[in-house]
Amino acid sequence: MLKRLIPSLLVLAAACSPSAPSAAETDLAAPAIQLDCFRETGAAMLAAHRAGPAPGYPENALSTLRRLAEMGVLYAEIDVRRSADGVLFLLHDDTLDRTTTGAGSLNGLAWEALSGTTLRDPDGNTVEDTIPTLADALTVAREAGLVLNLDLKSVSPEEIVGFVHDHDARDEVAIIAYSIDQAAAIHALDDGLLLSAPNDPAALSAAGANLDAVYIWTGVGAADAGQDARLAEAGLETSTGLFRLENGDPAVYQTAAAAGVELLSIDDVDTAVVALGGADVLQAQIAACTAQ
Repeated sequence: MLKRLIPSLLVLAAACSPSAPSAAETDLAAPAIQLDCFRETGAAMLAAHRAGPAPGYPENALSTLRRLAEMGVLYAEIDVRRSADGVLFLLHDDTLDRTTTGAGSLNGLAWEALSGTTLRDPDGNTVEDTIPTLADALTVAREAGLVLNLDLKSVSPEEIVGFVHDHDARDEVAIIAYSIDQAAAIHALDDGLLLSAPNDPAALSAAGANLDAVYIWTGVGAADAGQDARLAEAGLETSTGLFRLENGDPAVYQTAAAAGVELLSIDDVDTAVVALGGADVLQAQIAACTAQ
């Protein structure tokens, strides 16, 4: 408890200084506060890679996001791109061929050319979903209680933070920073936004990232309980990518949860949910930490 109070006391002291940053720059967004609770209570949450596609549910689709919430998944990792005319939308690839009924490169396409393009599920079957805008995904996230974990494909820190502020979305998003510099650039604009960041807390802090609003990406592979314990001792949460280990065995998820990882990044949503106790258990853990 003392470790949680120290950052708050430092923020309070800074607020008394004439040069203190504004409240918008220092207030932690809700997902950052929520992650503290998961660490302290030992809860492991699921982060669905590309929104957790399944038969009938395409990656990066609104129907897939709604399914996640029903299953007790809290984080939806989605891929964000920018159209030639500035619309932020969801698509992983830089071409249309694999996941949509369209074809060709996205380069130079305005939103009008993309809007209405139908998506395909993992088996290649056409569904009713079309390419969604990030604003559409945000509406679903608010309705369903999801955190959108934003993987920026062709979007700058300035653009994404501007979008978050314009849409009053600080409490519905976390942003993936792939480098120390990217994390620092985002936090220079809003140091309360939750970031996934590389596993170098000292470098992150030196660059200006706010570690109170960071969780550490430990990479793809088996969880390291010793490493997680050391990071937890410093007040830091972790996320580990399990998608290359997934083979239908519940132990893949249970072992990572037992190692103390707060966010398990996964593809196989159905198996992972059952492995962690089912939708009711996960939703109860989310509710307990949302009430903080």
